[in-house]
Amino acid sequence: MQKPTKFHKYGLHDRILLQLPELGFTAPTPVQEKVIPLFLQGKNLIVEAPTGTGKTAAYGFSLISRLNLSKNTTQALVLAPSRELVHQVGNALASYFQGDGLQVAKVYGGVPMGESFRAIKSGAQILVAVPGRLKDVMAHYKYDFLWKDIKFLIIDEGDKLMESGFQKDFDDLRTHIRNTAQVGFFSATISRDIELVMRERYPRIKTLRLSPKQMLRNIKFGYVQVPQGNREQVLAALLQQYRIKQALLFSGKRDEILSLVSFLRNYGYKAEAYFGNQSQEERTHILSRFKEGYINFLVASDLAARGLDIEALPTVINVTIPREYDFYLHRVGRTGRAGNSGKVYSLITSELDAVWLKQHHKKIDLPVRAIEIHSSQTFLPKTQQKWVKVHISRGKQDKIRKGDVLGFLIHTGGLPSEEIGTIMVFDTYSIADIPQEYLATLEKPPETLKIKGKTVKIRKYQQQEQQKKAQAIKKLKRDRR
Repeated sequence: MQKPTKFHKYGLHDRILLQLPELGFTAPTPVQEKVIPLFLQGKNLIVEAPTGTGKTAAYGFSLISRLNLSKNTTQALVLAPSRELVHQVGNALASYFQGDGLQVAKVYGGVPMGESFRAIKSGAQILVAVPGRLKDVMAHYKYDFLWKDIKFLIIDEGDKLMESGFQKDFDDLRTHIRNTAQVGFFSATISRDIELVMRERYPRIKTLRLSPKQMLRNIKFGYVQVPQGNREQVLAALLQQYRIKQALLFSGKRDEILSLVSFLRNYGYKAEAYFGNQSQEERTHILSRFKEGYINFLVASDLAARGLDIEALPTVINVTIPREYDFYLHRVGRTGRAGNSGKVYSLITSELDAVWLKQHHKKIDLPVRAIEIHSSQTFLPKTQQKWVKVHISRGKQDKIRKGDVLGFLIHTGGLPSEEIGTIMVFDTYSIADIPQEYLATLEKPPETLKIKGKTVKIRKYQQQEQQKKAQAIKKLKRDRR
């Protein structure tokens, strides 16, 4: 017999209650305590609560419990501003239900349009979508059948969707949905202006705001004053002094991100970049490797501040301080999630950095303490092993898979399997992270190196190539518009 949890009092679907122990849910979080009863009563809601507080589960448990799962028609539309968030939300919603009966489909850019067509035609009870991509699909065909049974509209990270670039897409889509549909608007930060925009569209809507102080109380905040020109050295010392084994590092610009990755690799760390101009496949693979612990440090743009749910991430480091409070709150909310403890370190390189950090913490109402870093020379990594990317001149068009590259590196390059980092296979080439000491072994005449009987050329993959690749992807996106 199943042991009752504190969720039983709400009258949620039996298959959700059966699944909760598997997911580690024993008691509702504060946001779930407030949202679930009201959503089950059919109330329209605006909910502001920091990241990692269980907002997706709050509306997900309630939403699934109100669906007619005997009908294979779309009854709920969940809108999110990015592919990453669509993936996270879609996967989370599907995981809340034990067994068959619930179908969740996803619509997002960066994949063939046919995949989006099939997702819409699937009749999944929940459709999770990026508004822009959904509009593009609707431009090819009306799909009137999609809208007839939609009774629930959820806007996740709603503040982002209400910005000028997304607001028109949102308004165009909501005209297809009946006025009586129940609406839920969720975000970590919701300005009064954004709240007014929502109230203009949905006058009968209730606002719930949970304080960041209550939600972020499991995080310890610290800052380091950085002498001019010594940011990288102080960062290396910080990692060593506090024995930081894994962290999500935030920086502003792509060039800075790539430079930091190179710096960390030169000191022997397994580091990867994560930013918007990478392909979706590349970002997904890198994030998966980071979650699995194969990557020590993920250096990211603010793309990673929203929608990335990394279980028990111990540390966030602000290499640069965002001016906007919203960005800071989303960044720090990547750690200390779901009751776990976390640490946030911020590098202060200017008086403006100090001012912004002080302002952010005044709003959060949590202290941030000064940290003294010892001599950076004392705390440089002891390992001399440096990591490099290698370019392999064969890819998917040659029927090459990751396992083929892995086997090649082990058997031809002599690398121990545990010393091989991230491998990514693209259409015409592959790249892999390896210790620099093995590079010379692989830089041989091409006739002596073969993968699946095909000769290959191996060379070091330069940072400039990463930048050019990112620019090419950006240009391709512009051309498609």
